[in-house]
Amino acid sequence: MELDRAEKPLRQMRKLLKKLPDDPAPDEVHKLRTRARRIEAIAAAFAQADGKRTKRLLKSIKPVRKAAGGVRDMDVLTGDLLHIPKDGNQESLVRLVEHLEMVRRKSAGELLDAVDRQRKPARRYLKKYAKLVESLAKGKRSTPIEVARTLESDNGHSSLASRLMAELRRWPSFNARNIHPFRLKVKELRYVLQLFPDADQSFVDALAKVKDEIGDWHDWQQLREIARQVLDAQQDRALLAQIDRAVRKKLAHAVAGANGLRRRYLHAAPARRQASY
Repeated sequence: MELDRAEKPLRQMRKLLKKLPDDPAPDEVHKLRTRARRIEAIAAAFAQADGKRTKRLLKSIKPVRKAAGGVRDMDVLTGDLLHIPKDGNQESLVRLVEHLEMVRRKSAGELLDAVDRQRKPARRYLKKYAKLVESLAKGKRSTPIEVARTLESDNGHSSLASRLMAELRRWPSFNARNIHPFRLKVKELRYVLQLFPDADQSFVDALAKVKDEIGDWHDWQQLREIARQVLDAQQDRALLAQIDRAVRKKLAHAVAGANGLRRRYLHAAPARRQASY
């Protein structure tokens, strides 16, 4: 493990929290959310080295990560919606986009409030956690051998990574209820493996691809739920039908990708039944 790979996201997050503008652009919100997720995965890998410091760090960044997620979701859903063919459903599209933009403005305000509340403690705990990682890198801990055993298993990777791979290998047949939790585990595994310069890059890339495919389906699933609440079942049925078709197609694609990942890299048995759509 190269521990400087764990230090970098901590430094980046401190800088981003300090300089986040009052009207953050979509890419800045995305960076904030992604870096928070990466730090959560890193903290999980180091939890046994200093559990108390880890809990404080996670507690300080969780509100920011959740608030950033609310903004990011609206950005992604609006982008997806604008790519739908406008086959006589222009009015329906306009009303749904306007609703998403309204929610985005509200969520952006909640994000700024969360950052204002958490900026000081989060930056303090990020700095302390960076010192923990640095001490491990320089061998200053009183029990470096125990720490090494915590962080690494016999395969040279993280013991957390080994547990995650075993969990993904045993995952039940995919359906619309369990494939998103699978994605969260895939994302966490990818973040942990990126701490190791000798990790199988093709595996890391495959994890990213499946993460994105499942995420794409999940975004459309969210869009469908919102559309059903905002739009009229009769008046807007054409747009609702388009969204339904997209959800089914993307779920099938995500399931195929997830099964392929498990067969190729995790040596999991083929699924015995089709996913429930």
